[in-house]
Amino acid sequence: MNTISIRAARDADIAFIMATERLPGYAERVGAHDAAVHRQKMGLRDYRYVIGETPQGAFGFAVIKQNDDGKGIANLNRIAVRQAGNGIGTRFILGVTDLVFADPQIERLWLDVLPDNAIARHVYAKIGFVEEGLMRSALRFPDGRRADLLLMSLLRHEWLTARGADRKATALPV
Repeated sequence: MNTISIRAARDADIAFIMATERLPGYAERVGAHDAAVHRQKMGLRDYRYVIGETPQGAFGFAVIKQNDDGKGIANLNRIAVRQAGNGIGTRFILGVTDLVFADPQIERLWLDVLPDNAIARHVYAKIGFVEEGLMRSALRFPDGRRADLLLMSLLRHEWLTARGADRKATALPV
């Protein structure tokens, strides 16, 4: 099994991110931005772009948005892997949750997912995310269509229980 690592994304990774989010079926599930939007968000303090890698190269990316409001809440804003079904996505999400909860101020990590994305919902549930409810008509696609989103979250104590209280998570430099 390949080892994976997670590192802070760089400007040079934008082409990889854009190519990944434009894979067939990904644009509706993950969203797609142009390079200028990615570059702008990468420069904001409350966004963290990370890249998942194996020794063979990059395989995925995630965008974490942390609200700077003192409430200890982070949002897994986007996550995508180039090849689903081989377990690397699960390992990547576990690494991303470890990264988020390495910040002792974070108590809650939330995400939203399309209700019909059964594979993603299964993976999130498997690592401890809990379905909290349906946000009706919360997503608007570029063509104007609307879709519901399912809200899921993972709390710090759930992460500790699932990963082990002695688990050492290390934060990435931003």
